[in-house]
Amino acid sequence: MEPLVITMAREYASGGSEIAQRVAELLGVKLYNKELITMAAKKSGLTEEAIAASENQRSGSLIYSLYMMGNTMPLADQVYILQSNVIKEVAARESCVILGRCGDYVLRDRPNVLRTFVYAPLDMRIQNAKVRPGVKDMTDRLWETALAKHDRARATYYNYYTENRWGEAKNYDLCLNAALGREACAQLIVQAARAMEESIKA
Repeated sequence: MEPLVITMAREYASGGSEIAQRVAELLGVKLYNKELITMAAKKSGLTEEAIAASENQRSGSLIYSLYMMGNTMPLADQVYILQSNVIKEVAARESCVILGRCGDYVLRDRPNVLRTFVYAPLDMRIQNAKVRPGVKDMTDRLWETALAKHDRARATYYNYYTENRWGEAKNYDLCLNAALGREACAQLIVQAARAMEESIKA
């Protein structure tokens, strides 16, 4: 049987990263997040900084870039393809949790993948964002604007590189409100993943 893979997309400051870490702990598997940047850098010769920066950009047309190929391909497109290949290699090799980076779409043809999305009420996200290390003190109104900007960036990246819409429920197997509690969300994801595995075996 193919390795079990859980992909997770999430609203910024929803607590999704922590839920993903807890899911990985409960299943005894590895969480891949920024490690994907390191792996892509090793394969490509690009620096980790260049890859991380390119994740926040997108170019005019992926199809055009693929047609042109060679050195004319924009860095953002090169990085998307690199990371997609790394995600596919990891998913073929081991059970794991993959955070962000269009993982649900990249692995759309694999049967043993649970695609999840985590969201949270705005007030909860603002409180989560405020306690992150190194953040400056802002009013709730400014935080609301900042969170919306982060979400727009994620949606733009995802919508550009996939045929789906970021955060749209029909594109995921399980959408969870982090207000249920991080442990509850992690347990629900694990239960869903195990149920999926059993149905595939059957």
